[in-house]
Amino acid sequence: MTALAQHPQDNHYNDLNSPYAEQLNSPVRGLNAEEVDNLLEGKGAGYARMAELNSYPGPRHVLDLRSQLNLSATQIEKIQKAFNQMQSEAKSLGQTIVAKEQELSEAFTTKKITNVQLHNKTNELARLYGKLRSIHLQAHLQITPLLSVEQIRKYDRIRGYEQDN
Repeated sequence: MTALAQHPQDNHYNDLNSPYAEQLNSPVRGLNAEEVDNLLEGKGAGYARMAELNSYPGPRHVLDLRSQLNLSATQIEKIQKAFNQMQSEAKSLGQTIVAKEQELSEAFTTKKITNVQLHNKTNELARLYGKLRSIHLQAHLQITPLLSVEQIRKYDRIRGYEQDN
């Protein structure tokens, strides 16, 4: 007890451990395994949250809820096509992003990064992440007109977005 009283900051040592420590063995330091998987698999990972929270349903979730939403065969076909296109573009871009993140990680690992390289690499990544977000948001825009007002309301209700006004 005396030792703790002499050095109160020692009580907080474990609180100072970084949540990033688990990423030391990641091939892409700065991304965790789930983030890498989401990028490589073309998953939404919250990129279209803005659309989702404003009654622009997501194609994957709409397809998952096809029975509850009473989708027609035509709706399913068009939404599946939009989803496939989004998925293909997102996977391809995700692979590029992971490769660029790996390059940035390696530049830090080797301690050979310059300010100019940092600027160029992070700007390129920002552009790519913006494009990825656009791909996901575009799919929400594309499928929303395919749904009825009631299907969108039901989707929002099922997904927990319905708010009492």
